[in-house]
Amino acid sequence: MQLFTIGYEGLSQGGFLKWLQSFDIKVVADVRELPLSRKKGFSKNGLSDFLSKQDIQYLSYRELGVPKSRRDQLKASGDYESFFRLSRKSISGKTEQLDNICHMIHEGKKVALLCYEKDPQKCHRKIVADEVKKRDGNSLNIKHIEPI
Repeated sequence: MQLFTIGYEGLSQGGFLKWLQSFDIKVVADVRELPLSRKKGFSKNGLSDFLSKQDIQYLSYRELGVPKSRRDQLKASGDYESFFRLSRKSISGKTEQLDNICHMIHEGKKVALLCYEKDPQKCHRKIVADEVKKRDGNSLNIKHIEPI
């Protein structure tokens, strides 16, 4: 079983869709605390409508997002170690959301965690993926889709 992650930074809606289709993604699990974007087509409602026309389910998991205060702190300090430590602490307690994602994967759905950041090593979605993997007993393979 596999869990995918993707960041839409630098992508158009069409380019984003091509990446999802190339991995046969059927569920996009948005892990942004505030699922709004200045980038056209990537706010919650617009993205949900766009994906549904492509037979891709969109789900918002705001609870798995990072609070603005923590994002601002990261921007000011550049301290990713602290950012990830605090993120892991808060995300690990979101059992209902993590279990829900794990359940979809066990049902055979191809799920991609979505956030803005292009680089998965600089994004909290890697923490979310790790926490889902723990719930699965660590047998889950995590694939970070990294568009060129």
